[in-house]
This record gives sequence, structure tokens and C-alpha cells, in this order.
Amino acid sequence: MRKRSTARSTTAGAVLAELDRIAPFAHAEEWDNVGLLVGRPEWRASRALLAIDLTDDVAREALRKKADLLVLYHPPIFKGIKTVTPNAAAPTTLLPDLLAARTSLIALHTALDVAPGGTNDVLLNAFDITERHPLETELTENAQYKLVVIVPPAEVGGLRTALSAAGAGVIGHYTECSYTLEGRGSFRGDETTTPTIGRKQVLEYVDETRLEMVVPRARLGEVVRVLYHTHSYEEPAFDVYPLHEVSGRGAVGKGRVGVLRKRQRGIALLRQLSTIVDLRGASVVCDLKRTFESVTVAAGAYGVRSFRDPSSLVVTGEFKHHDALELERRGVTAIHLGHYASERPVLEVLLRRLRRALHGVKLEVARSGHDPYQPCPK
Repeated sequence: MRKRSTARSTTAGAVLAELDRIAPFAHAEEWDNVGLLVGRPEWRASRALLAIDLTDDVAREALRKKADLLVLYHPPIFKGIKTVTPNAAAPTTLLPDLLAARTSLIALHTALDVAPGGTNDVLLNAFDITERHPLETELTENAQYKLVVIVPPAEVGGLRTALSAAGAGVIGHYTECSYTLEGRGSFRGDETTTPTIGRKQVLEYVDETRLEMVVPRARLGEVVRVLYHTHSYEEPAFDVYPLHEVSGRGAVGKGRVGVLRKRQRGIALLRQLSTIVDLRGASVVCDLKRTFESVTVAAGAYGVRSFRDPSSLVVTGEFKHHDALELERRGVTAIHLGHYASERPVLEVLLRRLRRALHGVKLEVARSGHDPYQPCPK
């Protein structure tokens, strides 16, 4: 078990670090605004409230309860604001009051959506799932390149050693990592060349080896210089490819697909979903009476571009009228939960995880948080 944080750690920065462990902020969408938005890391965090939105009601509750910290799903500051007054471009008029009370604000949003165990996994937990994976796996720009160089077979070992010494070929805790592939190359040098193999102005065919190694961005220049110094060819043939990283070994990404233990009718799946989600404002596109092999979940406003599998029941926060028509045309059954309803279940799960990890912080879900859409009176 992880050790609890000490009393010394009960600061906004300590809570921020724990949230970053649960839902790394680096995985949030580029357009998002997550992390510590108001306050200082060293400010005290003895009492914290969790909420989906920072409304005036939630702000008043935080001030009334003397909360030092608000952990919010939606960023209360999304675009640039020019003033911190009751008229600031924010969802609450009480930003000045919260700042005066030294109440820190942390937002999670898409970082929590894509994280394993986050918003979408919580929705999937309502069902009997055997395996789960992201609907769209996250790829991030990596600080590494792939070096591919063509080399005479007899020189592969020496070149690999030299490139490794310059910083190439490191994967995790392994060094001198490489891949080779045998092939046959051709070249013709003009009258100014001095070929290592063959004669100038003659088309030559030679057996060669394709050597591949990863190179950190910071070492690329040195590795290329060593390549030129070590390689026997007058003009070595090589390529450098930028790499992308699959985040979290493929577990981080947008949306979530859960494979059901056995095929189930949509009506039964809806009943299971009702154990954790308020379905009073929910609506359905297409047929719930048929059976499904999996469930695809995407909290909030995800759009429908990726919902294309008729054998998977879609559970999402919201989509537009014409999106509903598109889903109908594809034969995809989707449950429209409402934006707030799709995100609200994650708060209790997040609360439990923070309570296990943080000592000395009183944590609770704000009682005044609510869905702005209410069911019509009967």
C-alpha cells in the first residue's frame, strides 16, 4: 500500500501532485486549461470541496465552509480574463472573494477523461466488462527520433557501438538496442566521387544492411557527427524520423470501449447504468431492444465521429440533432445522458482515491453542485 502523505504535505501543491498522479495533466487536450488555476502551491489545503462546475452556489458553499481548495472538473477559467471582479469572464461572480480567502482552484477536465480509472472508466464500471481500451488511443510527440542508416554488413557492429556510445539505442533500461535488415542497394557516383566500393560513373549493386536505432532529441547532432566519422562511405545514406509515443502503454486515450462478458440487450444495460447515473434527463437514439457485444462510453461533449460500431452501445454526454440523425443512419444505438449527468459519477470515485492518499485534508463533494437542466414537472 502507498504511504499516506504527512501533515507537512497538506498544501495545494501536495493535492496537485496527487491529482497529477491520478490523471496526469500532460495528457489533457492542448486546448484545455487544467492544473492549478488560482492560488499558490504552498497555500494550505486543510479542507477541499470537489465539484463539476464552479458556480456561485459552489463558491458560496466553499466560502461558508472555509474550504482552502476547490477541485473542479470543468476549468472555471477557460479563456483569458482581463479582470478579477464580479464581472470577470468566469462561471462565478465570486472569484475575488475566493482569491481573498486564499482558496486555490484546481481543474482536471480532459486529463481525468483520458486517464485509466477516470471519468469514462467510472461509467464503464456499471457493466460486466471483461476488457477495456480507449476508443482513440492517445499519441504524443516524443523527444526521440528513429535513425535508419545503410551500412556494409561487416561494419554493422562497429557502427552500432559508436552510435551507442554517442547516445543512440536506449529504450527504457536497455542500451545498444538496434534492428537490422539485410538488403541490396545501388548507387552511381559522378566524376567527382571517390566510392568506397566500386568505381565512379558505374552503377554498382552491393549487399548492405539497414541499421535502425532510436536517438534522443538532445543527442541527435552528436550521433549524426559520429555516423559521418565512423561510416566508411563517402556519402552515408541515412534517414531520421520523428517518433510519437503511445501514452500509458496504450491505456490512455479518448473515450473507452468495454467488451461485455456476454452479449446483453440494451434495456438490461440501461438498468445497470441507472445504478450510477441519473437517467431522468436521458434520451435514446435507435433501438435498445437488441443485443450488444460491447459498450462505448464518452463523457461530456465528445461528438459522434468515432461512434461507428452498431454492435456497441454508446453512452455519452451530449450530441446535437444532426448528430443523432447521423447515428441513426449508421444504425448505432446511443444513450444521450446529458453533459453533467455523464460526468458527475466520477466525483465520488475521485473523492475515495484522494482520501486514501492524502492525510490531514478534509475532503467532500460540494452539496450545492447541480445539473443546470432539470426534468420537466409531471
